[in-house]
Amino acid sequence: MRDPFHDGERAIQEQTGERDIALINGQMIADRIPAAAKVFLTQQRYCLLGGAAADGDLWALLVCGEPGFARTDEARQTLHLRIDDRLGVFARTPPLAMLREGDPLGLLFIELATRRRLRVNGRCSHPGADEWVIAIDQANPLCPKYIQRRQPVERVAASASDAAPADATIDSGQALTEALVEWITTADTFFVASAHSDGSADVSHRGGRPGFVRHQAGVLRIPDYRGNSMFNTLGNFAVNPRAGLSFIDFDGNRQLQMTGDVRLDLAAGAADPDTGGTGRWWEFRPRQWFVSPLNLPLAWTFVDASPFNP
Repeated sequence: MRDPFHDGERAIQEQTGERDIALINGQMIADRIPAAAKVFLTQQRYCLLGGAAADGDLWALLVCGEPGFARTDEARQTLHLRIDDRLGVFARTPPLAMLREGDPLGLLFIELATRRRLRVNGRCSHPGADEWVIAIDQANPLCPKYIQRRQPVERVAASASDAAPADATIDSGQALTEALVEWITTADTFFVASAHSDGSADVSHRGGRPGFVRHQAGVLRIPDYRGNSMFNTLGNFAVNPRAGLSFIDFDGNRQLQMTGDVRLDLAAGAADPDTGGTGRWWEFRPRQWFVSPLNLPLAWTFVDASPFNP
């Protein structure tokens, strides 16, 4: 059976006793976009990007666009993104401001309203001011677990003065403020970028009941629920303990990006109900953060929580 996993993923699969399941599920991983996902891509209005700065720090970023901003070629081995940076945010924040030709980039296309998602990673190039091209290394669909359904709606400004300025304000810092801790610990959704020590990048979704992310003394503690057994994220952490997190303010049209260091805690005990029975946690210590407006005026209407949330 074909083994598409790297050493870190294999190590976590073995440690958790889920290696056989991972190999079965891993057969979905291909070197091109699935044919059935080609139309799905053209319908999307947002995606997540995950990549590293030159210093190795990882960042996750939500990018919004009009339907059609993402498309693939006929062979489905190249992904084209047309990114609208009308606010000048991406030119001043990671990872897009720091990516170079040939850098690894992870992408997640997630349709919150239907709980469908597609993982893609590869190498990027930047041939035009608003155009990014990704040569695909891996692509595969993912399960709908732990996704809270939300329906995107376009936010309409009451007047021209309500629209975001062309040079939008970006806040930044190192230590988390009380307001940021409140944002994080009441969230039901976030996204995490990770990478192997060879640089190959991933970005994935994490969801749960509000409060599933804990905070104590500047450290976030996050449960690892049952998933597809492939351990793309934890496998990266095993060999490269850095991460980039993105929390979305679905009502306020903002996102919080953080980069920092990770510690795995995989032996808390299966009886721990807060992990859904896995006994697995990971901790994240942020070192730097940015808060910026989303690049397009989107808002989301909450529909319902995932029935899989512990």
